[in-house]
Order: sequence, then C-alpha cells, then structure tokens
Amino acid sequence: MKSSDTLTDIRSVQQYLYCPHRWGLMETDCSWAENVFVCRGNLIHENVDAGKRGAARSAIVERSVRVYNDDWGLFGVIDCLELRRSPSGCLIGKYGERFELTIVEYKVRSPKAGDFRREDAMQLLAQKICADSIFKTDCKTFFYYADTRKRIRVDFREDDYAFLKSTLSEMKSLREAGVIPPIRDGQYCGGCSLKDICMPKGEKRRHAKTA
Repeated sequence: MKSSDTLTDIRSVQQYLYCPHRWGLMETDCSWAENVFVCRGNLIHENVDAGKRGAARSAIVERSVRVYNDDWGLFGVIDCLELRRSPSGCLIGKYGERFELTIVEYKVRSPKAGDFRREDAMQLLAQKICADSIFKTDCKTFFYYADTRKRIRVDFREDDYAFLKSTLSEMKSLREAGVIPPIRDGQYCGGCSLKDICMPKGEKRRHAKTA
C-alpha cells in the first residue's frame, strides 16, 4: 500500500461532498469539533466496532475491516463486512472457504427524501472499490439506518464510478494547493459541528482561502 500521505481517506469523500468548505477546514486547517450529531454517530460506530467478529443471519461478520486501493488512491475502514458461504463466492484464506461479501455502512439517520444521500453513497462506493480489489469479487452494498432500523441496498452504475473519480481528482488538487473551498450557496449549516469555527457569531461567510 502507498503512503497514507498520498491516499484519500474514504471518510473524507463523504465530508467533501457534504460540504467542501467544511472538508477544507478539517483537511487544511486541521479544525475539528463535535456536536450531538457527531457524538451520536460515534456511538453507533462504536457499537458496530465492538468486537472484531460476530455472526448475524447465518453470516460471519467482520468489523472495522481496513481496506485500500492504490489505483484509486483510497484507504479506510469498512464498518461491517458480512461473509456468507457460497460455492461461487471468493476464497477467504483465513477460513479456507468461499463467501459472498456484503458491505454494510451504518448511519444514524435516514434521509428525508430518497433512500440515501449521494455523499454517503460515494463513501460506500469507495469502500466497495477497495474491497472488490482486495478480495477479487463483487461486493453487495447496503446502508443500515439506526433511526428506522432498516437496511437499504445500493447498486452502482458506471456514472457513479466516473463521478467518484472526478471527485477524488478535485480533492487531490485542492489538498495539494492548500486551498479551502468557499461555502456553497444554499449550504445547510444548522447541524454542522464546525459551525462556530466556520462562522463565528457576527462574522460573514468566508470565501476561498489559501493556506
């Protein structure tokens, strides 16, 4: 695997697409703050990560699985990887058997409109790209929403891969230039944990900044 300095953390893909300015503050200014939404999300992921292995619905469950893909310049962690025995699946050396693999990404809240948010879907796609490459297979992909306790399957198309590749290129260029993108028009900031850092009381919205 390449040095992490040259790779993009899978989590940051979601952060960039949600708000490029927020991503820039975290990436370039190393800013961070937590609010109730972040804490709630952390608790959900801690519950998922508790224990490295388990069983669910006749599946072997591997938690906090580290993955990477040098060709795409990605690395990160899969919340939950489910392994179901299948003669047509990929061979997993540690078990000496063949399995179909399912990636499950846990989220606190389901979206108000649609089955999933695009920024979340790109995070899930990045996980799939890494896992598919490592295990030489075609992983199924799901979201699990804690508020509704429902799983939603996500299927990706070629244009999704193209969009992710373009996004990663944008992120790399901004990171190398040390540029914090401006706040987008219409960006919702009410639930953002960096709101007080990004927009202190009485201060107008900031625009592009070079570190």
